[in-house]
Amino acid sequence: MPTDREGGGGIKSVETAFAIIETLHDRRRARLTELAAEIDIANSTAHEHLSTLQEHGYVIEEDDGYRLGLKFLDHGTQAKQHYQDFTQVARPVLEQLVDETDEAVNLVVEEHGRAVYVDRLTGDRGVPTNSWAGRRKPLHALASGKAILAHLSDDRLDEIVDDRGLPAVTDQTLTSREQLQAELERIRDQEIAFNDRESHESIRAVSAPVVLDDRVYGAVSVAGPAKRLTGSYFENEIPDLLLGAVNEIELKLTYQ
Repeated sequence: MPTDREGGGGIKSVETAFAIIETLHDRRRARLTELAAEIDIANSTAHEHLSTLQEHGYVIEEDDGYRLGLKFLDHGTQAKQHYQDFTQVARPVLEQLVDETDEAVNLVVEEHGRAVYVDRLTGDRGVPTNSWAGRRKPLHALASGKAILAHLSDDRLDEIVDDRGLPAVTDQTLTSREQLQAELERIRDQEIAFNDRESHESIRAVSAPVVLDDRVYGAVSVAGPAKRLTGSYFENEIPDLLLGAVNEIELKLTYQ
């Protein structure tokens, strides 16, 4: 019986639908012909998929093109419930960190080999970035991602690097296994990870992992402009605050 499976084992029609969804996510909105050209499919194929997605509430057609529908918000909210215990325990601690630093404070977990933001708070001095709850980024380019990687098993670490690679996000990103391994060893020793403009040319960040009974729950990070996160503030003050914060979260998780 013929199928629409691709050589790699994926189902071609499903892959096409997700390619459309991901493209609309990245571009926010696009016309049918733009989607077809970017994904390299026929206009008729794009129309069939868009019509089906629209019928089920996942895509909205407007005068200036297609966009994602709010049905994804329903799914995203439901997916976030998986981390509800963690986020509820961490939230008061994140709020305290914001009060103490006045910077952006993030709670990050690993899923499918990516760093995923599950909570984010911003102080008055916090700068807008392209990070929000649900945002996914390469683990190796973030302080929080490296803090998590440092406490995964060797097998899981190798699996992620083999699958995701170590692409450069900026010219400061660690792009070799040797660089990454050396950095992860330092993080294990100090329990603190740094991001020195590795994910954004003008942003630095500091992070500490939340680890309990050898389980890596995630990591907490403080991020801000590179011109402000310098010297002892970057190297000592924020790390000390973070170590206290994650210790409090770990204690709360133990006795909740």
